[in-house]
Amino acid sequence: MRKLFSLVVFLLLAIPLWATHQRAAEIIYENKGGNAYEFTLITYNVPNEAWNQRDSLLIKWGDGFQSYVPRIGYQDVGNSTVRSVYRAMHTYSSAGSYTISMEDANRNNGVVNIANSVNVPMYIESELVISPFLGNGNNSVQLLNPPLDQGCVGRPFYHNPAAYDPDGDSLSYRLVPCKGAYGQDVPGYTYPNASSLFDIDPITGLLSWENPVLQGEYNIAILIEEWRQGVKVGSVIRDMQILINACDNNPPQIMTIGDTCVIAGSTLDFLIQASDPDGDEVTLEVTGAPLQVSPSATLTPEWDYGLYPTIEFTWNTQCSLIRKMPYQLVIHAKDHASPVQLSNVYSINISIIGPEVENLTAELKNNAVDLTWSAYSFCPNVEHIYVYRRLGSSPYQADYCETGVRPGYQLVGQLSKNATSFHDDNGGAEFQQGMEYCYRVVAVFGDGAESRPSDEACVLFPNNQPLMTKVSNDSDDLFARRMLVGWARPREIDPQFTAPFTYSLIRNLEGVENTVYSGMDSTFCDVDVDLAEVHSLHYKVEMRDANQQLVGKSAVAHPVMLTGTGGNRTASLQWEETVPWNVDSTEVFKKVDTVFVKIASTDAKEYVDNQVYNDVEYQYYVRTFGHYDIIGIPKPLINYSAVITVKPSEHGNPDPDEPVYELPNVFTPNGDQINDVFVPRRITPDLIVKVDMHIFNRWGRFVYETKDIFINWDGRATGTGLPCSTGTYFYVCDVEMITPEGPVTKRLQGSIMIVR
Repeated sequence: MRKLFSLVVFLLLAIPLWATHQRAAEIIYENKGGNAYEFTLITYNVPNEAWNQRDSLLIKWGDGFQSYVPRIGYQDVGNSTVRSVYRAMHTYSSAGSYTISMEDANRNNGVVNIANSVNVPMYIESELVISPFLGNGNNSVQLLNPPLDQGCVGRPFYHNPAAYDPDGDSLSYRLVPCKGAYGQDVPGYTYPNASSLFDIDPITGLLSWENPVLQGEYNIAILIEEWRQGVKVGSVIRDMQILINACDNNPPQIMTIGDTCVIAGSTLDFLIQASDPDGDEVTLEVTGAPLQVSPSATLTPEWDYGLYPTIEFTWNTQCSLIRKMPYQLVIHAKDHASPVQLSNVYSINISIIGPEVENLTAELKNNAVDLTWSAYSFCPNVEHIYVYRRLGSSPYQADYCETGVRPGYQLVGQLSKNATSFHDDNGGAEFQQGMEYCYRVVAVFGDGAESRPSDEACVLFPNNQPLMTKVSNDSDDLFARRMLVGWARPREIDPQFTAPFTYSLIRNLEGVENTVYSGMDSTFCDVDVDLAEVHSLHYKVEMRDANQQLVGKSAVAHPVMLTGTGGNRTASLQWEETVPWNVDSTEVFKKVDTVFVKIASTDAKEYVDNQVYNDVEYQYYVRTFGHYDIIGIPKPLINYSAVITVKPSEHGNPDPDEPVYELPNVFTPNGDQINDVFVPRRITPDLIVKVDMHIFNRWGRFVYETKDIFINWDGRATGTGLPCSTGTYFYVCDVEMITPEGPVTKRLQGSIMIVR
């Protein structure tokens, strides 16, 4: 028995001697057509006899199959580390989401933030999404910087994996715990200890450790996710190792330009320089997407070494390079101090954009608009021409790097790439009289990337018919059950019509049409209508001359229709106002004690009041402000809704066991303490387990992420902390909730408008 016990102890002690001693690893993949993919597993190991014998590793393909993948090469990279490459093909039988994984015993000994690391397996995984909606398949990111690095105690450490996505997808980065046996988080895993900061920029991928506290070896895992049109299409987890030593050294400094753009067909040329504050010599290297694509950028020299190394970056761009996402260039400077060589990392985002469409003209013809422009022949890879329209002029000069159109424009035409004209009849609906309609045209490329906008072209529609100007609940007495209706005479009356002129006001109430006024006045008080009880109501006016000839008819105008619902300590208000004038803003009023007070001003058509209690009735109304761009029409045009009553309730949802998670589509982070933060419009917090929110701008660039179930976005970009500009943003939000059937994850996708 004693001999057997001794043998068991010996074997247990011997395990680390024959383990692989993994330092770092990752799995990447490349589509080879259809559902066939080539997978590459890259590992970094301590060289020993066990590693020598491991000429293949087991990969699970995520579809129920697994294979031993052969090692196709290896390289000594110094610091007692060997880089090994394993590669194999695998074909999937159908579309789906697959998790490809590798687990290998063991990690190397002595990792500070993984207890007993030599007996903890190295586990990595990558996610592959195969979908017919992704086009010709998806390729994972390629990580151009190695997953081994060094730093000093008490000195800032920076690292960037230099992720390059061949498909031009949007990338996001986050730290996750290192994983061990069966893909579970390593028990007791902790992120490295820092004196002030240990974090990764979710947009650029820059890892900042300010500053390491204890020397030793540390392992971290970086999850890099790919997004296409707001949908996650793949991910890679990199498990990497950082060696921190006690040393008196400072990282080198990098001098070059910031994020920039270049119009396709032009040449981008700039210098990259480095120096070291301690006077050490520096090696300067550059990696990134511009060096991977075709035509690629060139570096002169390819790398440099010395006290002031300098590299010239030159990129002769072509239209084939145009895409939504910028190309990330990663600059790496490493000093040659002893005993530890410190690095600094700097990234530049370079956007390749299409030139603008030229010579846009607009002409008014028979109550429609004819547009013409020059053929977009510069870039043969253009796929569409988009026509945008807005009410009123916005005569801005686009910034050099600006693509698409600014908020306020509506897409009215999607044309073939060879189109040079467009006839806009407003879908058969009448254009607003006396209003200026303005247009811009852009070229659109394969992934939805838009060119710089054309110059603006505008037309002015004549005011030759009467105009509705008021359809309002009586503001003098909101409970009086009467409507105030107003209209205005046209400024441009055909000489064939003779004065005096008379008007007929026609009311459509619940689908029944009646003439409620005839005469020469331009206002009418309709005492037969209680707006609080109405479901459908609109007015229009007809104008006749002295001979009863019809001069013209106005467009119809609807009153402000306000509705409200009560939730758990929330009162949600929504309103609609369909009118022929521009509605600029809305004020929300709430009855406090015996008077109504303004609680919000917004450009949206909804508002959530969180300053309420359950089972208490609250009264609200809204007041809208609008205008015509016509001389002689008073501004603003003010209209009131009816007063409504809302009663918040803990059981406001029809089924209290069903989870509720509803998001608004607008917020106003302008510092007025009203609607400043993006939060759920309705939520049952007890039934929401977790949230994974990602927000993108209209170019598909990632701007914000959170796991806070209340979101609490203040409109600032993650990483930079800078306010996001006014405009439309898009979100993908995975919500895990408890339903009567059990836990369910629901994906919400939509848009958010920021109004400042």
